[in-house]
Amino acid sequence: MERDYSKYGAPFKPREFYHIYNKAVRYDQLFYNEENYRYFLNKFHLYTREVFSAYSYCLLENHFHFLIKIDENLKPETVSEQLRKFFISYSKSFNKQQNRKGTLFEKHLKRVRINSEEQLLWTIYYIHRNPVHHRITPNYERFRWSSYPIILSEKETNLKRKEILSLFSGKEEFIEFHQRNIREDVLRKKISFQEIE
Repeated sequence: MERDYSKYGAPFKPREFYHIYNKAVRYDQLFYNEENYRYFLNKFHLYTREVFSAYSYCLLENHFHFLIKIDENLKPETVSEQLRKFFISYSKSFNKQQNRKGTLFEKHLKRVRINSEEQLLWTIYYIHRNPVHHRITPNYERFRWSSYPIILSEKETNLKRKEILSLFSGKEEFIEFHQRNIREDVLRKKISFQEIE
């Protein structure tokens, strides 16, 4: 039987960028330890590497964000199906480890199609500022489960590092864009971390 993906939102389109995100059900967590975070990222790449590329991400205890670009010549249902398989795989392993039962993720994955380069830049920033916004740490630059430090490092990565830095016209502009807007968000009281100077 053919699966109906219309209920999950507008279909994914080839060569388009999307901000995808979701959270754990109720007040549950998605991650309890380092192993959970690493397993999630490894499984995410394993299930999605043939359907889209990841540009940025942030994993928090109860939710996640990714910026992705859909590959060419793919049917929309192929992307959704691979994501569905990923969520099932992670949920089964997580439930077994934590001795829990039932649904782990909220019912539908949220998605926002990126319509301009400006929106693309702001989405990358929005994803990277999450640890500060949720008052986890004032130091987004070193937050371990964010793509920000990986983009600036020389370590091997599955992220499209060169393309990301090119969008910002280089590493210095990438850093400055984040620093400037974190400061402005603090002034506008969108972020209220006292430790940020």
